[in-house]
Amino acid sequence: MHCGPEHAGPPAWRVGSAREETAVSHITGALVTVRTAKQGAEMESGKTNAKYLAEIATLRLNPDDLTALGLEEGGQAVLASAHGRVVVTCRAAEGPRGLFFLPLGEVANRLCSAAVTNGTGVPQWKYLEVTVSPRGTGDDDGEQAGGTGHADVS
Repeated sequence: MHCGPEHAGPPAWRVGSAREETAVSHITGALVTVRTAKQGAEMESGKTNAKYLAEIATLRLNPDDLTALGLEEGGQAVLASAHGRVVVTCRAAEGPRGLFFLPLGEVANRLCSAAVTNGTGVPQWKYLEVTVSPRGTGDDDGEQAGGTGHADVS
């Protein structure tokens, strides 16, 4: 996926196969990393603060996407890109379907490649193609929430 001046926007919103009548196995869309006010406030207590780590592992997505995945507010999902996988906590937020928001930080960094910078020297933190799946539906659920880097064995 290219993010240069000719970039036409996020990838098209797509859903995976149905798990149940009302839920899908995954949604593919675009990740945009952001800074949140809560992230900034919690950073004052340090980047190892539990509230800061929880905030940077919180994915905001359209309420209809949350419902389509069969998740409730605060449910966990696996967020995967071509470069990595992480477990995130999902929260409903305003925005178009298929556009996901994750605070910048250790968790988001696990989804980006330092080698893929499109000549800018900066990782691709905007419009990164990702797939969101409810936790527990795949072979490998990725990393723990909070970006600890340890496999979640629970």
